[in-house]
Amino acid sequence: MFKKIIIFLLITAAIGGAIGYYVWHKPPRTAEDEKPFATLSADALFTEFSADEVAATAKYLNKVIEVSGKVADIKKDASGNTDVTLETSDILGTVVCTLKIGANADGTEVGTTVALRGICTGYLTDVILNQGVVAKKNPQ
Repeated sequence: MFKKIIIFLLITAAIGGAIGYYVWHKPPRTAEDEKPFATLSADALFTEFSADEVAATAKYLNKVIEVSGKVADIKKDASGNTDVTLETSDILGTVVCTLKIGANADGTEVGTTVALRGICTGYLTDVILNQGVVAKKNPQ
């Protein structure tokens, strides 16, 4: 009986270790290879969140969305990631997309129009997208 318990514990530990190894080394989810749930302008997205944050959060949270708009700012954050800010018609709010590690905003300048694809993580006076990529430069 004691041998069966030891064998069971060893098998359970091996399975647990394999699962832990897989989860630890799994690459993060990015918006690069996923089809967007929605494609809309930065102004439309911000308006949805500012009008009804609860409904917009339920609709877009953790979903890949593609947002187009005029670039208001490009900067590096404290972690060295690139943040691209799209302006909206509201002077107090913007859409901020943090690009995934390794993605760059080359050729994207303040004042140009771009389409960014990212995972929506919510609304904190600005709509926040993470793990983003530049989908198109100068979209029509």
